[in-house]
Amino acid sequence: MKIFVVLMVWLTGLVCSLQLMANEQNNRQSLISVSIMTSSEQPAAGGTQDIALKMTPKEGWHGYWTNPGDAGFSNTLNWTLPEGVTIGEFEYPAPSQLVTSDIMNYIYHGEYALLAPLTIDQNIVNGTQLPIKLNISYLVCNPQTCLPEQQIVTTMIVVGDGNRSREHQNQFNQWRQKIPKPLDVKGAFSIENSKLTLSLPLPSSIDTADAHIYPLINNTIINNASQVLVHLDDVLTMQTQVGDEAGKLFKGVLVLSNGTALSFDAHQTDHVAFIPDANVTDTHSESKNSSTTNQSTWLIGLTAFFGAILGGLLLNIMPCVFPILSLKILSLSHQSSEKQAKIGSVAYTLGAVLVCVILGGIILGLRALGHQVGWAFQLQSPGVIAVLIVLMSAIGFNLAGLFEIGTLTSGSSLQDKKGPVGDFWTGVLAAFIATPCTGPFMATALGAALVLPIGIAFVIFAGLGFGMALPFLIVGFIPALRTRLPKPGSWMATARRILSVPMFITVLGLVWVLMRQSNNDYVLSVLAATMLSTFGLWVTGIWQYSQRKGKWWPSILLTLVPLYAVIYLMPSTPSTTPQHEISSNVISFEQDKLTELRSKQDVFLYFTADWCLTCKVNEKTSIDRDEVKAAFTQHNVVTMVGDWTNGNTLITQFLSQHGRSGVPLYLWYKKGVDKPQILPQILSPSILMEQVTN
Repeated sequence: MKIFVVLMVWLTGLVCSLQLMANEQNNRQSLISVSIMTSSEQPAAGGTQDIALKMTPKEGWHGYWTNPGDAGFSNTLNWTLPEGVTIGEFEYPAPSQLVTSDIMNYIYHGEYALLAPLTIDQNIVNGTQLPIKLNISYLVCNPQTCLPEQQIVTTMIVVGDGNRSREHQNQFNQWRQKIPKPLDVKGAFSIENSKLTLSLPLPSSIDTADAHIYPLINNTIINNASQVLVHLDDVLTMQTQVGDEAGKLFKGVLVLSNGTALSFDAHQTDHVAFIPDANVTDTHSESKNSSTTNQSTWLIGLTAFFGAILGGLLLNIMPCVFPILSLKILSLSHQSSEKQAKIGSVAYTLGAVLVCVILGGIILGLRALGHQVGWAFQLQSPGVIAVLIVLMSAIGFNLAGLFEIGTLTSGSSLQDKKGPVGDFWTGVLAAFIATPCTGPFMATALGAALVLPIGIAFVIFAGLGFGMALPFLIVGFIPALRTRLPKPGSWMATARRILSVPMFITVLGLVWVLMRQSNNDYVLSVLAATMLSTFGLWVTGIWQYSQRKGKWWPSILLTLVPLYAVIYLMPSTPSTTPQHEISSNVISFEQDKLTELRSKQDVFLYFTADWCLTCKVNEKTSIDRDEVKAAFTQHNVVTMVGDWTNGNTLITQFLSQHGRSGVPLYLWYKKGVDKPQILPQILSPSILMEQVTN
């Protein structure tokens, strides 16, 4: 039963979160503006002219060349054209390089345009309207995040005389100049000892200093490998590392330092001579720089790993986790052997680590697919909140003694029979319900995990689970600590009932969050499902004492049927994010508004969520204090609030840009200063007052 419930929680969380992220993806504004233009406002029939696909990324974002490089993907274009209209292959302007952690990308900064030939059949009469529709899929990225987008772009072409305005023609001429010009002569290349040597006939009068060759076919060369170029006697020779997809033909674009781009073809031959010049780039030096970068990456990863352990350790004081951890530690006091205690603590640790690694993998996977998610993304779905309410209520009533089904009780014979299996699933449960918020140490660590290589990221997520299980692991492996634990006795029944109180407080908190995320009817249906589940578990507990057959069906039936009903009734889109108090000094987060305000006055920006315990404590004890508000008003400090309760793509992107994967995040922008100061995650009034007076 317990295993089934935990798996159900995970599957529900994944499905609901995917639905939520898909809704966000559909509702947000595209990060690249795409439009279709023709070189003539009214193109003539019977001829061919240029049609342009104008791509304008938002500031800080970039698009990709036809060969995206080591990461990303090229554009996918599907036309819907009327009869008599054809559009040829698009030509791409020359790209630029972007190297991130030894990953080479071929990208465009700022506006760029793709050009293709447009042909209209000569039998189409003037004045005919020709609807053009394009379904385009592409990737858009900034230094922290990549998002796949899809748009349907339409335009109406009216056949006419083919005249072109000067302004229109000048625009197309500028775009055409950026398209690589083909070399009239062919090149040659050879492959020897994992090196590709390319030879291109090129007049020595052309300056090739700082030139670079971009392969049109990906993986024909190693994209991030250094290119050694030698230009002698009207021949340009380049040597680099060969890629896995090298064939008999090399297609590429040579981009010179002045921006001129030349496209070329080269055929494979037996041998191309390469004589290094004394002035060429020192590849050994570049290799050293790469080694230094790798060492720096591992150092950051190691620091983030220990931060995750400390952050996970602090999660154990959350009210929904502390009772479980306390009872599990007390259960070690009556273990029959040291071996049994060690096995149980290891099993608990494996469960906690597994949950954190799986949750981290889901986050990394969703982000790779373009969804902007962060830590605790599952709590942005009302369906997951509903499942947690039912589950936390069951644990609370179990601890309170309403029923005894051996789920989490300490000292019962049922738990003794479970052994490592029960310890493992308790670790799974504890880890899952302990992840709503990020806390000290943990926030920076998880933020780093989202930008570091995937192998290091998984180690960091595992460190979080290890930190959560560390107290139980220490007690399990140190006999001296177990001997100091209180001996089992009747007092444990009272302790269990006392520890049920934090569980019920957690349930109330989850109900409050659900009220903020959905409507009253849905909240009422979840409470009804919780009552039915509790009744079923109570009946099961009674039947267990009487050794009655079929004792599990009441709890299974009265839990799963109502639970799936409320998940089915879950609102298709989350309710509007609750607005905080709006006044002259407190406003909701907007990127443009933030840019405007920070040039005029100090801005205190913080990100919160209704399900984040750390956030709510900081708001109650520090942010909402009268003396803090008075100081903000006196010194004309604006407070800006970003509410992440229901998920928000723009907020997730902003968090990622500041190295965070979840809330809380507190930033202080000094007037006229672009880079903010990141405040501690545990606030105090004195910290905020100090910022005001500095």
